[in-house]
Amino acid sequence: MSASARSSAAAWPVVGSDGPGEVTDCLGGAAHLAYAQAPVSGLAVITAGFSAYEARTRAQARAAALDYLHGFPHGGPEHSTTGGRELRLADFVQDPPEGGGLRVPGTGLLSGNPYHVPVEVVWLGERECRIEPTMSGVVDNGVSGGISGILAHEVVSRWWASPRHALLRVSAHLDRLLPQGVMAAATGLGLRVSGFVLSARDVRVALVIVGGDGATMAAAAGRTVKSAVSEAFLQAMAAKAEPWDTLTTADSLRRFAVWHREADYAAYLERSAVDADPRLIEEPGGLRPASWPEIAGRWFGNEPVAIEAGASGEIVKVVCPGAACYRATPAGTALPCPVP
Repeated sequence: MSASARSSAAAWPVVGSDGPGEVTDCLGGAAHLAYAQAPVSGLAVITAGFSAYEARTRAQARAAALDYLHGFPHGGPEHSTTGGRELRLADFVQDPPEGGGLRVPGTGLLSGNPYHVPVEVVWLGERECRIEPTMSGVVDNGVSGGISGILAHEVVSRWWASPRHALLRVSAHLDRLLPQGVMAAATGLGLRVSGFVLSARDVRVALVIVGGDGATMAAAAGRTVKSAVSEAFLQAMAAKAEPWDTLTTADSLRRFAVWHREADYAAYLERSAVDADPRLIEEPGGLRPASWPEIAGRWFGNEPVAIEAGASGEIVKVVCPGAACYRATPAGTALPCPVP
């Protein structure tokens, strides 16, 4: 593990390891952190899972995806711009900057049709760009994970801008929503975990704060409250160990805001929330049979588009025209939306 990653991970207690710096037990073995380094860009990636295998495979997939996405435009595949639908920045953001820009190939996840996608909504990293690059949609847990990440950003950013819908407090039910032993281990290590849920069309979106020795907050979408809370918790745990020098400037500022004003964020969410109906906690899965691409299509009015890593054919990012994650966050708000 790199020095910066080690120093960040050491900021809160972890124990045990099943490999040379690749996977580390945390929370007494109730969860695991995995480290991977992108071979070309050198980016450090830390992911979390409730099993060592889950954490490791996600870290490896994310490192490979980030390596490829940081290589655009020069590392992008050569392709013809004839045939298929050409998407423009105006399909992603309102009043986009002037300019033509490069495009990369994509494939519709419902139709299988070819697309040509503006490189600005695909590439990552610090570089001259007409819109702010977004990490939303990067694939490390399958295509469904990429799409659900975009939907989580959409629901939370809409609520943060205009909190008209009920925010449901589920902190008292975390023992039932997370795997056995997780909450007991977190409490024993001095971590404060709070959970909130937004119910939206076809999805549940969870906001989880993990406080204590620097707070982190994460959002995740799932088909049930349990799946959404579990994923948001893992993302918040990974963020606690993630080296800040690998983050974009915008993401660093969001993380710092939550870390620096943990009490303000927690108090704002608590004031906004009402206790969830216990029946929601145990809702069964499978009640919403639509696939994640179908859900995204209904939300945004256009099918999601997969970006593949050249000859390997691995999907490294999903983009959804019309989603909020491609728009700049309004400045001047007292508590800016923490979702990257």
